[in-house]
Amino acid sequence: MDAETFNEISDWGATEGMPAARYHAAAARARRLQGEATTPRLKEYLRELIAKCERLAAEAASAS
Repeated sequence: MDAETFNEISDWGATEGMPAARYHAAAARARRLQGEATTPRLKEYLRELIAKCERLAAEAASAS
C-alpha cells in the first residue's frame, strides 16, 4: 500500500458529516486495504478506521 492510498483512506475516517453511503464505501475500501496490510499496527489502525466509518454511517443514516 502506497502513502497516497494510506492518506486517502485516513482522510475518509476523519471527515464527518458525509452521507452514510460514503462511510460504507470508505469502510469497504479499508477492509480491502487491511487484506493487503503487512504490519500488525497498520492492520489495527485499519480495524479502528473501519469501526469509526461504520459508526459514522449508522449515525448519518439515523439522522436522515
